[in-house]
Amino acid sequence: MRTDRVKRCIGLGILLLMTGCSAGESTEAEANPQENLQTEEESLVEPEAQIESKPQPESASQSAVSYSEDDEFYVQCLQNLHQGNSITYADGYYYFRSQTADYSLCRTKGTGLPIEVVADQIPGAIYVKEDRVYFINVSDNRTLYCVGTDGSGLTKLSDFPMQELIVLEDKIYFRSVYDREYDPFYQLTEDAAEDDRYLYSMNLDGSGCALLVPRVCMAFVADGEWLYYLVYEEGEGYVLYKSGLDGREEEAILHKENRVWDILPYHGRLYWVDSEQEQLIRLNAQGEEELLASDVWHYTIARGQAYAMNEEEIRTIDLTTGEESLLIQRNEALGSDDPNRQDNYDRHAWYGSYYNRGIFLVNGQVLARYFESEDKGVLWHIWDGESFVVFEDMEPLTPEELVLDTSLLYETNFYYPGRMDENAEQYLDADGELYYEEFFGTEESVYGKFSITLPKFNSELASYEQLNRQMEGLLELALEDKESFFGEMSELNQDYYIHWRREHGYSNLYVGDKYISMYYYRGGFEGGFREWRNSIPLIFDRETGLMLHMDDLFTVEESIYKKRLTSAIYKYCEMTGHDYWNESFDNNVLVKNLRDLRCYLTPDGIVLCYDRYEIAAGASGSPTFEIPYEWFEDIFKQ
Repeated sequence: MRTDRVKRCIGLGILLLMTGCSAGESTEAEANPQENLQTEEESLVEPEAQIESKPQPESASQSAVSYSEDDEFYVQCLQNLHQGNSITYADGYYYFRSQTADYSLCRTKGTGLPIEVVADQIPGAIYVKEDRVYFINVSDNRTLYCVGTDGSGLTKLSDFPMQELIVLEDKIYFRSVYDREYDPFYQLTEDAAEDDRYLYSMNLDGSGCALLVPRVCMAFVADGEWLYYLVYEEGEGYVLYKSGLDGREEEAILHKENRVWDILPYHGRLYWVDSEQEQLIRLNAQGEEELLASDVWHYTIARGQAYAMNEEEIRTIDLTTGEESLLIQRNEALGSDDPNRQDNYDRHAWYGSYYNRGIFLVNGQVLARYFESEDKGVLWHIWDGESFVVFEDMEPLTPEELVLDTSLLYETNFYYPGRMDENAEQYLDADGELYYEEFFGTEESVYGKFSITLPKFNSELASYEQLNRQMEGLLELALEDKESFFGEMSELNQDYYIHWRREHGYSNLYVGDKYISMYYYRGGFEGGFREWRNSIPLIFDRETGLMLHMDDLFTVEESIYKKRLTSAIYKYCEMTGHDYWNESFDNNVLVKNLRDLRCYLTPDGIVLCYDRYEIAAGASGSPTFEIPYEWFEDIFKQ
């Protein structure tokens, strides 16, 4: 009975694998999910010091706002909405995503002071109200959580995923994929909704979620009384609408041919960046567009000043007089600009919210997140009036302490890293492996090869009979894949498709004191530009021979060990200049696609396997990461 259960368990994984799409069978959307990820990151929630507000004239096309400059709503929800910020200030503490505590939600009283873990979860946008911290939980599919400021009472408030976070009193506004359950008026069909982001609201306790606008929302903001949201319409271009907070009383207030970025209401006026001209624009009191500054990539506003930035500098712009002042020059603020470094541009970029970089105004102070050094990667910094100093420091690391194999850096199609186990061969049957091979076609015209290769163990292992039974069962399951492959062959031009093949194989056999592991895969070539491969590594208990799952390897729950492992990958990418992985991290792709039966063990660590398109474009191959045991030995069952 036990053997049958194990066989069924393995069979489930293999059948799931076999029914998945091979390369070339996916739709465009499925084939490159990276392109479907949001290009805007989650909002920041940040307060600043109390400032006396001054009345401003009301725009003809806008309603008077209901907040003042020092209002919590503005400084925590709007000031850095477009910067993808993950830091705020409340009651004497900075609350932020820590880069020294596996990217957990932490707090500190200031530079160089002790850092406390508030929640062992990865936060997106953060908002503090009274003694509770509300945050988008990247560790749990970007759902809404809250926790006490002292770390007590971690609570999940909603199952609905969220992008951005704007809080007005007890109501949250955010973007998300369409879900019929939260569309009370059935404004959309599932087909029309597709996989784009729509504007929703929800009560702060997680109840009352509702779709507000039945059109794809590219960006949104609020001023306390009105919602402003950007929509692309065929024949109209980019249209900025405003509506009531319930999505009603809609009015188009701006039509643009080019995309606009960083829409921000401030003292009754609207500000944005023209993406084509790289200009900071304001809608003045007469409803006319007014140029404030050129060469602006991103900006934020505080205390009557716009903080505008581009690749090289940050400067302030007085919103009343238009006077500009240089605040920070990149080559003065960001350390070495070695011209011999090919990755220098990416490492020192500070302006792109897509790359986990940017400037942030927190508690009246300018902070930035950028590359510090090769042994520390990206760190939080704070401006002391003359230069940036490290806000959150860390002990030096080498990339090899995070990811042992640098296949990501040098070989994007590297499928199975890891030092081979030199002792494994002594446990293999002397008669050879389990092998099957069959060709489709005739002797004169062979154009489809199907093969299976699996290990066969000997009596040096006490559990060898159990292991071999499972290998034989795996062989039977793999043979079921032959019929589908040969069915494809029967429909092809025999002369042209002579090199098509499908194979089931293994590599990296490891026999440790407690575990036996191997990298099992299904792959081949069936036309198109490149080979394809699906990963389904297997791990067994050495004593019993029974197959193990990822949960069986760790002493902590799934969310904790996955967070620990993926934080090593993220930090490695920051240290080696691979900024394009950051968006995947912020959308939890590394964790969401780290499913069961997707890792194997080596003499040096654990290897996490991702298939093509899961966390990056197809040109990145099938990324694999070998995390050394030292990184997670305190939670690993030795």
